[in-house]
Parts: sequence; structure tokens; C-alpha cells
Amino acid sequence: MLKIFFLLLAVACNVCGAAVLCPNGQYVNTGPCTLCPDGSYIGGGGHCTLAPDGKYVNGTPRLTPNGGYVGGNRPTQPQLTTLCPDGSYVAGKTCVLMPNGRYIGK
Repeated sequence: MLKIFFLLLAVACNVCGAAVLCPNGQYVNTGPCTLCPDGSYIGGGGHCTLAPDGKYVNGTPRLTPNGGYVGGNRPTQPQLTTLCPDGSYVAGKTCVLMPNGRYIGK
């Protein structure tokens, strides 16, 4: 039974692209998870920034075409916003599907 658990864990980690699972079940692209005032988490050990739509993002909020906001302060990479298959937007070049059905950016 323990072997099956570790096998499933290894597969999940491979599918997630080394994403980090936060205490509330939310995935972030890199750790550590930082708790924001509304109970959500951001990754990368950044600072929670309140976006105009009332959600917290990591770094400077950037407006997406659907009116939502994504974060991003990647000084070594261009500030990209990507449309995912479910119609959501992520900060980064690619959408990575997480086990909870949501996408994160990489």
C-alpha cells in the first residue's frame, strides 16, 4: 500500500511540473507558499498584492483580457500572460494543469 502511495505521489509531482501544494489545497508554481489576508496563497515567497478585482497576486497585478488579474515580477523573463484551455489566464509562458483541475503558469 505504501509503495502505491509513493508511486502516485511521484506521478503527481511529475504531472505538476514541480508545483507546490499549499495548506488550503491550492497549487502554486514555486514555494514557499505565502498566506494572503483573504486565505489564498501565492507562491515564490513573494508579497501579497491586492489587485483591483479584489484578489491577491504575487508582485505587480497585470490586467488580463477577461478583466481578471495575474501577478508577476520576473526580472529575468518577459512579463507574459497566457490563455489556458479553460479560458483562464496565467502569468508565464505555459499553462500547467494541476490535479485540482486548475492551471498555473510556468
